[in-house]
Amino acid sequence: MGSQHTSDSFSEVRKTKFNFLKEQQCSLNMQIRLAMQLHDVQTQADLVEKLREVTDQLDHIMG
Repeated sequence: MGSQHTSDSFSEVRKTKFNFLKEQQCSLNMQIRLAMQLHDVQTQADLVEKLREVTDQLDHIMG
């Protein structure tokens, strides 16, 4: 029983982290679009790097 509970808890933590990362990914995409509209190349580059990090974390969770 303890093993199943631990497995369920781990699964919930994983889902929570996945959902947080997906929301962060969406937010970064919107911020990148705004930086593009404002022609703010440096901010855009910084946001793209953050997006890359979030995407790598999502890939790790999915893989």
